[in-house]
Amino acid sequence: MMRDSHRAVPLALLYALATAGTSVVHADAAAAALSARISALIAEVEDDVGDVPLQQVEILRDADRSILILVDVRSPAERDVSVITGAISLAELEQLRPIPKVRVIVYCTIGLRSGHAARALRARGYDAFNLRGGVLAWLAAGGALVDRQGKPAQRVHVYGRRWNAVPASFESVW
Repeated sequence: MMRDSHRAVPLALLYALATAGTSVVHADAAAAALSARISALIAEVEDDVGDVPLQQVEILRDADRSILILVDVRSPAERDVSVITGAISLAELEQLRPIPKVRVIVYCTIGLRSGHAARALRARGYDAFNLRGGVLAWLAAGGALVDRQGKPAQRVHVYGRRWNAVPASFESVW
């Protein structure tokens, strides 16, 4: 009896090792599919805002937040669900005077509304950049969100069903 249980352990271990690789492959495929979907959505909006300088999400994730202002131009209903940590609204930015040498990074769901907002801010003298791919690209790159209380959030308002391209660990609302 003891001998049989010793044989079962190595077989169970082999099965676990074999199937663990499968889940990694599925996760990689899901990430690639999500990235392709977000890239397609970005391509749809970039013609309208292609003249606005871009900020890449990978650089923002590692940036010194003390030298930039992050502005979420989504609607209040969208921001009530979640925001990128430290983001303020466009109305809150309007209450500040432009600060020399401070970069303003503007984002929305995918980059269209934020591109228009960044263009308008640049015309007013702000050093404004559009976050390429918006909150969707931020999440796909492993970025986190917080709710209005500053607590980690797993929900994100994606503006509409068409823009529902978030990692599986997040719940989309619209």
